[in-house]
Amino acid sequence: MNQDIINILILVSPLIIGGIIAAINATSVNDTTENVEAWTRRTQTKVSTKSNWFYSFIINPILWIIVKFCDWTDSFTHRGIKNGVRVAATLYLIAAWCFLLYAAFMIVVIGAITIGILYVIFKLLVNSNDNVKQGYEKGKSVFQRSDEKDVTEMAGLKGNKIYSGSNWFNEELQGRVDEDGNIYSGTNWFSEEKIGRIDKDGTIFRGTSWTNEEKVGRIDDKGNINKGTNWFNEEKTGRIDEEGNIISGTNWFNEKKTGRTGN
Repeated sequence: MNQDIINILILVSPLIIGGIIAAINATSVNDTTENVEAWTRRTQTKVSTKSNWFYSFIINPILWIIVKFCDWTDSFTHRGIKNGVRVAATLYLIAAWCFLLYAAFMIVVIGAITIGILYVIFKLLVNSNDNVKQGYEKGKSVFQRSDEKDVTEMAGLKGNKIYSGSNWFNEELQGRVDEDGNIYSGTNWFSEEKIGRIDKDGTIFRGTSWTNEEKVGRIDDKGNINKGTNWFNEEKTGRIDEEGNIISGTNWFNEKKTGRTGN
C-alpha cells in the first residue's frame, strides 16, 4: 500500500507543484518561471541550428514542444495560473519524453539481441549443414562406384603406376596411367578398370569411355594438378614434382606427400 501511495504522489506531483504556483501567484515565483521560459526559448533556438544527432533527435524535440506550449499559454491573463500550468505541463512532457526515449532504447537493444541470436542460430545451422554434407561426402567416397572416384587424385604420369602413401614403407598400389593417358584403378591387370583419361594437353576426364566422360581437371606443364571444369572455377589441389611424388595442397605451406607415380 505504501508503494501505491508513493506512485500516486509521484504521478500527481506536477499538478501539485503547478497548483501551488498558481495559488500563491507570487511575483518572485512568476519571475523565476518566466526566466526559465526565456532560457528554454533561447536554448531551443540554438539547438535547432545544430546538426548533431543528439541535439536534433533528443534535445530539440522536447524543447520545441515546451516552447509551443508556452506560446499557447501566452493568452492566459492570470500570471499564476499561466506559470503553474506551464510548470505542470513541462514536468509531464519531460517525463513522457524520457519514457519514450527509454522505450525506444529498449526496442533497439531487444532488436540487436534478437538479431544476434538469429545470427548465432543461422551460423550453427550452416555449420551443422556443412558437417552433415561433409559426412555425406565422406560416406559417399567410401561406398561410391569406381566411375564416381575423384579422378584428379588418380592423375599421374603416362606409362607409370600410381601409389598412395607418404613413404616407401606405407605406400600402396592404387592404379596406373597407360601410354595413351587412360587412367585405371586397381592393384593388378585382373581387377583394374578404367575411370578416366588424360589427353595430350593435360586435361583430365572422368568416365569409362568417350560417350560418358566429362572434364574434371587438368595437369599443367609445371605438374600442378587443378580441379575444375574450366579456367574460371578450377583450383589447385596438388602437384607432381620432378621425382614423381604426388603432393596434395594449395601451396608450399600446406602441401604434403600423399603418393607417387612411377614403376
